[in-house]
Amino acid sequence: MSLTDRIARFRHDESGAVAIIVSLMLTVLFGFVALGVDVASLYRDRARLQATSDLGALTAMADTSAVRDRAIDAITNNGRAASTLTDLQTGRYFRNPAIPRTERFVASEDDSAPVNAAFVTLTDDAPLYFGQIFSGASTVALNRSALATRTGAASFSLNSHLADLDPAALNAVLTAEYGAGAQIDAGDLGLLAEAQVNLGTLMETLDALSGGTSRNPADVLDAVTTADTLLDALASDLPPALAGSLAGLASAAAGQDIDVAAVVGGIDTRLGLTATGFLTEIDVTALDIVKAVVAAEAIETASLGLGLDVTGVVGVDARLSAGEPPARSGWVALGEDGVQLHRAAARLALDIDADPGLLTGLAPEVTATRLRVPLYVELAGATASLEEISCTAARASDLAASFSVSHTPLHPANGTSVAALYLGTLPAGTSATAAIDPASLGFADLLTVRIAIPVPLLPDLVLADLVVQARSHVALGRSNTETITFTRGDVAAGDTVRSFGSEQLVTNAVSTLLSSETTEIRVKPDQQGLVTGLAAPVVNTLLANLPGQLLAALTTPVDGVVDGVLADVGLELGAGELTLTGHHCELIRLVQ
Repeated sequence: MSLTDRIARFRHDESGAVAIIVSLMLTVLFGFVALGVDVASLYRDRARLQATSDLGALTAMADTSAVRDRAIDAITNNGRAASTLTDLQTGRYFRNPAIPRTERFVASEDDSAPVNAAFVTLTDDAPLYFGQIFSGASTVALNRSALATRTGAASFSLNSHLADLDPAALNAVLTAEYGAGAQIDAGDLGLLAEAQVNLGTLMETLDALSGGTSRNPADVLDAVTTADTLLDALASDLPPALAGSLAGLASAAAGQDIDVAAVVGGIDTRLGLTATGFLTEIDVTALDIVKAVVAAEAIETASLGLGLDVTGVVGVDARLSAGEPPARSGWVALGEDGVQLHRAAARLALDIDADPGLLTGLAPEVTATRLRVPLYVELAGATASLEEISCTAARASDLAASFSVSHTPLHPANGTSVAALYLGTLPAGTSATAAIDPASLGFADLLTVRIAIPVPLLPDLVLADLVVQARSHVALGRSNTETITFTRGDVAAGDTVRSFGSEQLVTNAVSTLLSSETTEIRVKPDQQGLVTGLAAPVVNTLLANLPGQLLAALTTPVDGVVDGVLADVGLELGAGELTLTGHHCELIRLVQ
């Protein structure tokens, strides 16, 4: 074979080409292998760092009073240094579809708002293996973050003066506010009191009837609707026969605006799905919703038809008034730490016609012809504040929720009294819902007498219809701030009602009101000219002895009337009752 043929054969011979290519590509191949090893290692380290971040955030949210300590414990117990925790923020997370996802967490700038979220950032170095040949660095920094949230809230009610009204008194209030057509049969009222209504379902129905278009389902709690729309929403959740009992009230109240917060108020509606989720855990009665409609407005005057039978009492005219609760103070409060619920003050006005024959032995010359006792019974409102809601309770004895409760002061002149009794008249134009100023109390006509003065050799001198006036005032009890607590065991057992405040204040109150130390007596000013001359000694003796005689004659019947009216209406002086309607704690969850 010639040299030329050998050269040509060599040129076309491909034997060993693969070895050459492999040898040329070996560096590149080793580089990809090194990259694969390092990338896989970094993914693994990042996943581990993310898991530690998640665990740190979840652990921190288990006790918001020690978020940093708990987060560091979780991190160090998982083999990482405490220094890897490079950022820890607490704040508010809003599970609200109307808020962009990236804006749902808001870090706290102060301690005024409750904390329901923790944002944790961890930074750690991950080793490079083959990659350091190319990068010149032996490690690379990894950052991972986690956001955990849990909202704790309580729902509670504070017995309103309206909550205690019996059927007759409630219908009297309905008549005063909306007319006779708004009345509800006593039997239906009983059924409404037994019918359970879920607030979540009710609010969802109300939102649909109101044409709500917000992406945030909790916005319905900020809405202003009409009383008839609310009652229609209620009726849709009741059996048809019972729903029909609300038709008269719905028609009478048509068009009357009502804040939905008058039914359930206090919750931060930005919480969105969290708030509506809590609502589904609250049940109230259908009658509660009816009373919430009534309580949304101040009750100026409602005449109560009471059939009292008290010895020595001929008749009683009773009228009830109640103030309007502060804004966003609903029938039920739902919220986090600091949420408040208010009960409005109320007043009973009583005109008691007593038997004049009760006043015996006034004087031989004096005969009582009329005895009328005008009384005002003032009942303080009350306030309850959620001081602490705990979602970390483990044992039955651990705290679940804590409240501070106190009565709302009456007029400043009464100090911290929780109730007051007045005998007298109020200035013209005094609001039926404003606190009474004792200094403004005027004299009221109390007793009408006929005085016959014997005149020698002449007919008796008769002073007909001499009117004796009186006024008196006594403040009862003292408002104290009390703490009410519920344990986890209480919640589990359904032991969720607590009473507070003074009780049995009527005892001795009437006798104090009618005593000579507090009661002022006088003859009606325009009749002063009748008590001069021969009648003066008799009238002066009458005025001097009358306070003691009134105390002896009137204390028992008047006390019986006040006790009876309060019992029939369902009210109690100075007493309050707080009901924990729900202890709400979300599960701790990780969110993006």
